[in-house]
Amino acid sequence: MTFTAGDLCCVSAACVLIDTNSSESVESWSKIPHVTQISTTQTANTPKLVTSSTAGNETSACGTVTNVGTLAVACHGGTELGRLCINSLHRIRWSADCDNIWNGNEATGTAVADVDAGIHFEALVRITSVPDDFNIAGNAPLVRNYGFDVVEWTTLPDCQTAQLG
Repeated sequence: MTFTAGDLCCVSAACVLIDTNSSESVESWSKIPHVTQISTTQTANTPKLVTSSTAGNETSACGTVTNVGTLAVACHGGTELGRLCINSLHRIRWSADCDNIWNGNEATGTAVADVDAGIHFEALVRITSVPDDFNIAGNAPLVRNYGFDVVEWTTLPDCQTAQLG
């Protein structure tokens, strides 16, 4: 199989939703305004073992998977999401193509598209770090870069079957 270069995957159509009613049984999704970046990292805990079958060499053992992430949100024109508090739980959903997860009106934020429509992620997350970083010298918007742990994956692409650790 030969490699053929294609178009770059640009994420200008990406979006992140938050369940604003996460304490209730009924979901109520809203689009987070001015998200500049979201990422998750899965890291396998693979301790090394020496067994008789490895002839004295180390081999990796299966371990738990750590799931962490960051969410960067820029404040713009008074429409900031509002501060996410440390240790608070939030259900979030995101996709590189917003049409996969959102068919609602920007003003009312009432509807979520069929979540089987395309590749997307959804997770219950716990906020683990809350930034207070004001760039006094710069002339740029305030960007809050929150850290979170994934408490529970709701939707994850097929190739990633994470076991939380």
